[in-house]
Amino acid sequence: MKESDLIESLAKTHGTRPFGADAETVPFEGTNLLVSTDSFSESEDFLSGLEPEAMGRTMAYGAIADILACGAKPEFLVQAWNMDDSHDERFYGRVAQGVQQVVSHYGAKVVGGDIGSAKEWCWTATVFASCKTPVRRIASRREDFDLHATGLFGAANVAAFLGRPIPEPALRDPVPGNALFATDASGGLFDAIENFRRVNPGMWLEIDAERAVAPEAARNLPPGAEPGWSLVGGVGEYELVFAVPSGTPVAGSVKIGRGGFAAHGERGFRIMYGGKTGRMSAPPPDYRAIQPENRLGETAAYWASLWAP
Repeated sequence: MKESDLIESLAKTHGTRPFGADAETVPFEGTNLLVSTDSFSESEDFLSGLEPEAMGRTMAYGAIADILACGAKPEFLVQAWNMDDSHDERFYGRVAQGVQQVVSHYGAKVVGGDIGSAKEWCWTATVFASCKTPVRRIASRREDFDLHATGLFGAANVAAFLGRPIPEPALRDPVPGNALFATDASGGLFDAIENFRRVNPGMWLEIDAERAVAPEAARNLPPGAEPGWSLVGGVGEYELVFAVPSGTPVAGSVKIGRGGFAAHGERGFRIMYGGKTGRMSAPPPDYRAIQPENRLGETAAYWASLWAP
């Protein structure tokens, strides 16, 4: 069963509203409570090969990124550990040190949790924050915009292609309060774009794909791969992607595209690369559902589909 289908099924049961924002927004005493839950395991989230502290930092930032994408800083984190017998107490202590380093960076606190057991260890965090006017994936105003990212993409995906440990994500500030919409790119740049398309009817978007590729990703590609392939999947990039009104200056980010809203959505989502213009008409592949040896081939096929007549 596809993850998105299960989310929609559970949302109907519980009366929640998925996909509209990275964190659930709950009106509370004159402000909004932001709540986001994420789970991580060593194999599913591409953490193998990292030192334990780096695992902890990557997981904690991955959980917190949903709050940052809403324009807020985390305030509290509740964690649940399901531990296995393949690691000792020192290993889990080192992972916890990495978690604490990221939580402390944002001035947040770990306030409790639970411990259980599993065949493969996993860590779950629920992060809380408050924000008067949170940024959502749904545009707050339908106007022309510039699309920005907090950093460039591809280094983690290339590491997955080569079977190497993924790089740690940089710790970013929340997206600007004047952002029209935003999401984190934990599933990769193309997945972030799909997040916007899913909830914004009539949006058109043009992405400068060449500008979005990190130099280290382009340098380290496996033989036969194009730099643009590194943008397709999602292995833990964790950059933030956000839009501001067209022409608005933004410090410390990279402009990677532009867009707006058309009456009938006729312009679509277009990818500009190497002098070509492609069209994104389907979600990107999910690397968690693809065997490692097949990821490069699936990526190549999806990339080719962008330029099909």
